[in-house]
Amino acid sequence: MKRSILFLVIMNLFSSLSAQYEVKGGSGQPLLAVKNGITEVYLLNGISGAQISFTSSNSGQHQWYRYTESIDDAVPVNCTQNGNTSVITGVQSGYGYYVASPIGTGYVWIVDYSGYVPTISGLKVMEDEYRCEQLKLVATSAIKPIYYYTGGMRNTLLRNFLLTYSTLSWNDDQRMFIPVDTTLAVNENEAASEILVSPPPLTNTDFTLIDSFSSYFGLAQPVHSDEYTAVAVEAHGFAETTKVNGDNEMSHAGEVMGGSAPIEYTFTAYANEPVAVSYIWEIFQQDSITGAMTAIVRYTDKLLRYNFDRNGIYHVALDVSDGQFACVDTTQFFDIVIDNTVIKIPNAFSPGSSIGVNDELRISFTSIITFKASVYNRWGNLLYQWSDPTKGWDGRVNGKFVPTGVYYVIVEYKDTSGKNRSMSRAVNVLRSKD
Repeated sequence: MKRSILFLVIMNLFSSLSAQYEVKGGSGQPLLAVKNGITEVYLLNGISGAQISFTSSNSGQHQWYRYTESIDDAVPVNCTQNGNTSVITGVQSGYGYYVASPIGTGYVWIVDYSGYVPTISGLKVMEDEYRCEQLKLVATSAIKPIYYYTGGMRNTLLRNFLLTYSTLSWNDDQRMFIPVDTTLAVNENEAASEILVSPPPLTNTDFTLIDSFSSYFGLAQPVHSDEYTAVAVEAHGFAETTKVNGDNEMSHAGEVMGGSAPIEYTFTAYANEPVAVSYIWEIFQQDSITGAMTAIVRYTDKLLRYNFDRNGIYHVALDVSDGQFACVDTTQFFDIVIDNTVIKIPNAFSPGSSIGVNDELRISFTSIITFKASVYNRWGNLLYQWSDPTKGWDGRVNGKFVPTGVYYVIVEYKDTSGKNRSMSRAVNVLRSKD
């Protein structure tokens, strides 16, 4: 199963087989490793029985040639032709072959890959001061270069290696880390010097390095590292409130986080445990004059519930680190804007006259910490009181509508600066009939 997966990866790395030339021989199916302009480079596992066939689109005798570096050193090669298809046998590694124009187009270079299988050992993780952002792996490698020629120019066939390891991937919908197996394509130069893995794995794992060409032919001898102990930390934070504003509550909710006080937020942190150990939530409040941020809350847990009852701008930051405090994720933060206190008492309403339209005395507000509203008649008698600012007065006393006239409303409240205040207003009760 693992080899099948590697085969699919390899086949995605290289071009599809040529429509004109077809290469056979060796053990298994030859691999078209490069299609560079009109030159195709085929890898074979052994050269036994190697042959190349060519099918032309028109009739005519095929003349084959073999070259070392360019067509200037080409020598004729005998072929067997049947109709528009010809075949040459005895194909050798390290040579290019072609059918002369005008019938033929393109060149085929043959490599017996069994003689180029790289030797890799001692795969190790080299940790440095950047270990929280990337890992460096080094190995002892013996990689014999593979050359092929196009138009007299020498080219190097760069091999691809596959580095596999395990890590964690964050799933936003499920709010959890999910284990994943990762395959990283590594070129020949990296495999021979150093391999950078960025970001580093979020869980303990070992690394396996394998030559993709060798894997294709079943020749590979993968090299494994010792188990790597993860130190990198990845954190995700969420800020949520269950508050539902009243119909008469004015707020900028929906524009920015925050809104009308008091409002409780629940801040929840997630990270790649057990690597992540330390969770710190901090809340800062901005000075309205200087703009400086002052810490007002520091909480060491994954979950923080905080009730915002003062107006202003807040910055909520999450720090998550590993057990040695070597790696810290500080990327998660939230800005919370809490509204200033506003009270608006209407000057009239019409209870019982137009159902559903201005038939209740509602006081529009933003950010009230405590609230009490009282209604008095002209003689100073208390008629009605309520303490929920989202509620109101329907114009009744003891189940009956009060007469048309002027009434006095006094609102006592605490604002978001912590001060107790009051506001009063004459309110007209308008009715079509008493």
